Amino acid sequence: MKMNGRAVKQLQLRLMIRSLAVLCSCVLFTLSCLAQASPVATPAPAQATAPALSGLHAVFQLDGPWRFSIGDDPGWADPAFDDSIWLSVNASQPLVDQGISAYSGYAWYRLRLTPQQLDDFGRLTAGAAPVLLVKGNSIGQLAVYINGIEAGHTQGMTDHPSMYQSLPVTVALTRTDATAPIVIAIRTWAGSDVTVRRGLLDRVELGPPTDIASRVQTVSVQRWNESAASALLLAFLFFCVAGLGVALYIGQRNHSEYVWLAILCLSVAAEGAADAAFGLALMPLPVYQIVSIFAGHIFMAVTIEFVLRFSAGKPHRFVRITQICILLVPFVHFIQIPQVYQALSVTAEIVFCSLVCVLLFRAWRGGQGDAGVMLIPFFLAATANSIDTVLGYALAQHWLPERIASPRFHLGPVYFGTGTIAYSVFLASLLAVILYRFIRVSQLEQRSNAEIAAARSVQALLIPTQLPSTRNFVLESAYLPINGVGGDFFQVLPLKDDSLLLVVGDVSGKGLQAAMNSSTLVGALRNELSHDPATVLEHLNHVLIGAVSSPGALPELDSAPCFATCLCARIYPDGTLIIANAGHLGPYRDGRELDLLPGLPLGVIADSQYEETTYQLNHGDRLVFLSDGVVEAANSEGELFGFERTQQVSNESARYIAQTAQRFGQTDDITVVSIYIAARTARRDKNELSQLR
Repeated sequence: MKMNGRAVKQLQLRLMIRSLAVLCSCVLFTLSCLAQASPVATPAPAQATAPALSGLHAVFQLDGPWRFSIGDDPGWADPAFDDSIWLSVNASQPLVDQGISAYSGYAWYRLRLTPQQLDDFGRLTAGAAPVLLVKGNSIGQLAVYINGIEAGHTQGMTDHPSMYQSLPVTVALTRTDATAPIVIAIRTWAGSDVTVRRGLLDRVELGPPTDIASRVQTVSVQRWNESAASALLLAFLFFCVAGLGVALYIGQRNHSEYVWLAILCLSVAAEGAADAAFGLALMPLPVYQIVSIFAGHIFMAVTIEFVLRFSAGKPHRFVRITQICILLVPFVHFIQIPQVYQALSVTAEIVFCSLVCVLLFRAWRGGQGDAGVMLIPFFLAATANSIDTVLGYALAQHWLPERIASPRFHLGPVYFGTGTIAYSVFLASLLAVILYRFIRVSQLEQRSNAEIAAARSVQALLIPTQLPSTRNFVLESAYLPINGVGGDFFQVLPLKDDSLLLVVGDVSGKGLQAAMNSSTLVGALRNELSHDPATVLEHLNHVLIGAVSSPGALPELDSAPCFATCLCARIYPDGTLIIANAGHLGPYRDGRELDLLPGLPLGVIADSQYEETTYQLNHGDRLVFLSDGVVEAANSEGELFGFERTQQVSNESARYIAQTAQRFGQTDDITVVSIYIAARTARRDKNELSQLR
């Protein structure tokens, strides 16, 4: 069994789709195994008083009491500074629960370790020099001072501080004087737009270098599981689906929704990659906010476009205005008025969710089952960012507590939020529907191609590729359908009296339906016994009217009412031309259009009467019949080929006229039939007679 090129291409695409599915499954399985194998970070138990031994290792958690003060002064790092008037706090408890109001900006923590405490640490750690582990809270930045000298800081704690996710800081406690205490001072900072309620110091531990290194590794694994694993996995899966969208578009170039699917998935993948980069302290908060804001709003605008293409909807003005407004909202972020941006962002997401659901619902009600299947997953995707945005807005307005406004879930050691759940469900549903749609469309296209091939073979039998050769007339034709098969038709029938019957017509519409309609008319023409042009047109009009008013009589005409313009001409060897017109363009005689009596197109009114016009042609005259595809050809600027250009080329060969119009910009089927009067019995004009004498 042989397969054509298209079938091979479809098979290759299906194999590629299955390969991508297998690849995604393998990646999911591998990442799941790695996640289960990763050690779970277990925070050390909190201590309320002086440092004490914790667990099996000599690691102490220094919860306090710490001295705390809001503000900033370089002198507060000095070990001789008197901090007795500062507030006493415990680092393991939120500051607001200890009577301290929420603040923003700088704050300091101070703790004094006495020589006796340091000696106790040394004995418990077998004399090894202890190492201090300082872990910040979220995006808080830290600088650690030991006896007034800076010993370490997070990457954002510089002369011009910037907010990153705070990574642990390790500092070696080296004693230069065994009788002197060690004063630990920690300078903390968060941006002015951050309200600190819990405190920026999360945990301080002291222990041997090996144990502290193990704690740092545990914290790193915990950070990966909490801040990066789910985001990276989701970004990778969306990136794979973006590649799948490109592959589907290659297989079905006339379905642009696959291109917008790829862009949609890339925007989600970019946002997921930004989440992971920020969670791993590879990206500062201002850059992350800009990337996340733009990626989220691009996702919304692209999703609307994808839904339009997917549901074959028309881009109404309201939809375009909504897309433009959604893309402009991120620029409001740079105005530095958070309340205005948050209000606009929430409004844009509510409008986006509503618009997507309305478009899909209308398409589903219009008979598109795919749109109905996509309604629920698209609603989840549309509300994924909206949920986080609305909850964040409610938290900023102090309408909800933090634990409710920022819900977190976990699967084993991997943590994720509500957005991850919604996007995962959306991705799975999207992938299933898109693959089902691709397979269904492929089957429909194969069936359509088979039907077009059948129609083309029928049309090849009914529309002559080679014109009859006679001693009285020289004929030439050109037929250029715009979609492989078309609605134009023509027939040239030699008659017993050496005359020629010529019929040229154009059925309304394009493609397969128009081709079948034109084939029906040609079949009716061949069964017509009369050869009078007016009678022929009346018979074709009856065929078209009867087919439309009596469904089932001609199944190929049952889909919709149609009409056709038509010219019927009979040319005798002596040059006599009898012609009747049914709304078609008049023929050109040596560069000039013939004036014909008007007539209604076929299929408009039953029992229409058509009048004949008679002309006398001369020996050597050229008569050119053409369809409106020549006159209505249009270039990229929308300029029509027009009657003037048609008249200029009307004395050329049929192929030249058709190709000239096609190069100008074909918009419809093009038909040109040229007849040269070569009969000796034809009348000769005065110039020809004078040359013969």
